[in-house]
Amino acid sequence: MSADWLAFPVGVIIATLVTMVGLSGGVLWTPYLIFVAGLDPTKAVLTSLAIQIAGSGSGSLACLLRKRADPRLGLIIGLAALPGVGVGVWLSSLINPHSIVFLLGMACLAAAFLFVSGREEYQFRPTAQVAPRALLPFLWIPPLLSVLTGLLSVGVGDFFVPILRGRLGMKMDAAIGVCLIVIFLNATFAATLNVFLGNTFPRTLVLFAVAGVLVGGQIGPRLATRVPDQTLKEIFIYGLSLLGIHIIFNA
Repeated sequence: MSADWLAFPVGVIIATLVTMVGLSGGVLWTPYLIFVAGLDPTKAVLTSLAIQIAGSGSGSLACLLRKRADPRLGLIIGLAALPGVGVGVWLSSLINPHSIVFLLGMACLAAAFLFVSGREEYQFRPTAQVAPRALLPFLWIPPLLSVLTGLLSVGVGDFFVPILRGRLGMKMDAAIGVCLIVIFLNATFAATLNVFLGNTFPRTLVLFAVAGVLVGGQIGPRLATRVPDQTLKEIFIYGLSLLGIHIIFNA
């Protein structure tokens, strides 16, 4: 496609935004690939997953190098989510491809609502470290949420950032770092399953997009440390809400 090169600047912008606020990238890439690049929904989901592997991997590395992510928490949540990823990939073969767009918009709104509904105490003091055992009451959630990764390319991080932030009291940038690791693990597994099932993606477009997200994946985590915690939270809520409404109207 002659406009494949546009995926490079788009990749820089999307990767910068998603690594700042802990999104998976699928909520931005899938609409772009459907409405701008002209891919069918099924191919757009796999293409989005392939791009996310590079973007979340780059962002995870940046967070780890700057000690802004706990790899133990990311690995625990990521492994717990893998069964749901497989279910999501299986469901994608049963659902009408055109329903994917509508479901994607609903997922954005649900994630925003989950975040805004979280209540913080007046004396809330976020922390950068959480003991792995503190995750135990919440480990039933990743397998459910990760169904959306296999089905829509929406990552667990889109929903789990509010849990780490609101329920476990993590700082926003620390929660983002953990969820980037989770997104990388889940996107890799989902893309592998899709390829094994014979699904394909446009390689040239992905190469341009990957080049962009590798750049943006390094910029976002650095900007996140300079932006106030509350501002990141507001970006997360308003950005997902507006995107969800836009997607549903265009479904």
